Amino acid sequence: MEINEIAQHRQFATPILSPAVYTDSYEWKLGVRMYLNGVEGGSGRYVAIFVHMMKGEYDDLLDWPFVGRITLSILDQSGARYRTHISRIVQAKPNLMSFQQPTDAISSTGCGLVNFAPIPEVFGPRYVKNDKLFLKIEFSF
Repeated sequence: MEINEIAQHRQFATPILSPAVYTDSYEWKLGVRMYLNGVEGGSGRYVAIFVHMMKGEYDDLLDWPFVGRITLSILDQSGARYRTHISRIVQAKPNLMSFQQPTDAISSTGCGLVNFAPIPEVFGPRYVKNDKLFLKIEFSF
């Protein structure tokens, strides 16, 4: 996922909501909410990222709750031979409300990381280039 206008999002402290992402054909639909200036205890210090289940057209075919593993990565754009992506894992837990079948278009309850990565690291030249960054979302079951 390409995120543009990073400086503007940081200036106005607006959360970024990703376009909908399906884990695979005919499967779960999710969205990612990203706070570039942080939230809660990490505000001003850490980028925060949360995963939210979304109502999808295949929900009646699926087993709920969602129980996969989600790897979120901010991609290294430095062009270095050995890239250092910032990656963290969100493990779905069946007892959390975040991974139950959503009743709204997007679940208001998300699961993620308040301290995903330090703000100075993310907004250095390695991860932000031409006022954009890339967030990769991978699923495993």
